[in-house]
This record gives sequence, structure tokens and C-alpha cells, in this order.
Amino acid sequence: MKPNLLAALKFIALQGGTRHPIHISSTTLSNNLGVSQQSASRYLIELVNKGYLERRLAQGGQVISILKKGIFILNKEFSEYSLIFGTQKEIEMKGVLETGLGEGGYYISKEGYMLQFQTKLNWKPYEGTFNLRLNDDEVPKIEAMKAAEGILIEGFEQEGRTFGKAWVFKCSLKNGAKNVKNCAIISPKRTHYRRVVEVISPVFLRDELKAKDGDTFTINVDLGDDIKTAGIYKRSKKFNRQKSFIKI
Repeated sequence: MKPNLLAALKFIALQGGTRHPIHISSTTLSNNLGVSQQSASRYLIELVNKGYLERRLAQGGQVISILKKGIFILNKEFSEYSLIFGTQKEIEMKGVLETGLGEGGYYISKEGYMLQFQTKLNWKPYEGTFNLRLNDDEVPKIEAMKAAEGILIEGFEQEGRTFGKAWVFKCSLKNGAKNVKNCAIISPKRTHYRRVVEVISPVFLRDELKAKDGDTFTINVDLGDDIKTAGIYKRSKKFNRQKSFIKI
């Protein structure tokens, strides 16, 4: 949504527009948004035309209600700010299964990683990743997840090569009635695509879930109990330490 339309929608919501119809004039809206009356009127018309608002003309202005589509946008904004400031302990994302490049199994199988997975997750992962592509509007959730502490998997050296750090986040996968609880998203610094998350599990997920490319899954990510309002600080701190990531 355009920032000016979102600002108008938020102002209407703050006047009670999500709970009951409110009376508002273009002049009032323009004064609060710092724009001309003509621009404010245009914002209202566009929000109505796009299905975010319902309005009827009244003396001295109009009576406006925020519709379900508008409430959905506001809920999305609220959810994203909750993630930014670390007030949520769980994130729900939806992704579509796709075949990866086949490198996940190579990295995961390394003893230096495998021993840490067993110690920190209490299970040994299948040597491969379950790759889910998310929609563009889910990307802020990925970034917010990375801002949480997660479980650190230390880097190591093996066979004359350095393997970098990664973080894992416990999660569950669901597709209809099928649900696998023992899963984790592994998050290295470099990934093939920003919108792809790589999931590991002690089972071969494609078989366990009878899954095929194109299937949609719900991912519930556990952010842990240590999420506090200092999420932004954690995020900047974590970005500084991600230099040693290796792609998985």
C-alpha cells in the first residue's frame, strides 16, 4: 500500500474506525496528515475504490468505516512492528515447496555441524534441506526472525576448509492435517534467494509429508522466551557478527 494511503488509514483507525463508523472531513484529515484538502479527499476516494473503506456523505464531511480489507492491512502493520520490537514469540509464514540446488546435504552432513545439531536440537537432521519459497510480503518476517537470538551453530575447520557460523530457529511444518513438529530453519548469511527458507528435520520431510514441488506449507517459528523489546539492538548486534556465515 502507498505510504500516504496507509497514513490516512491509520489516522482513521486511531479515531475508532475499526470499531464503529466515524464522522470525518477532508479538512480534518488534511490537517493531521499535513497535505492539501484536495490530496486528503483523493486519499479517501482511493481507499474507498480499493475496498479498504466504506463511506457515505454527511453534513460537514462523511461517515467512514474501515472494512475487512483495511483491517487486514492494519493487522499486518501491527504484526510487523511487533516483530521489529521483539514482542512476538512466534512467527507464522507460508511457503511453497521447491527443489533446491542439492548443496544442503553436503554442508549439513559435516561432522562439525552434525554434532552441534544433535547437542542443541536433540536430534540428528536428515542430510538435506526442505526449501520453501515465501511471498514478497513475508520477507519482513524472515528479517525479523533473523533479528531474534536463535540457536548459534559455531563455525569450524574440516578437510582444510573453513565452515562458517549459522543460526537455527525451531519450527513446525503443517500442510492440511499433516504436521511435523521437530523442524528448524537454518539461517546462514548468504542464501540463493532472499525469499527462500531452508528447513531441516530428523525425518525426510518430502516422504513424511507426502510433499511435492508446488505444495504450500505453514511454518510456525519459535523465537524463544528471551525475546524482549530490545529486538532492534539484538538485530544490529547480530548483523555485525554474521560475517562468517557460509551458504547452506
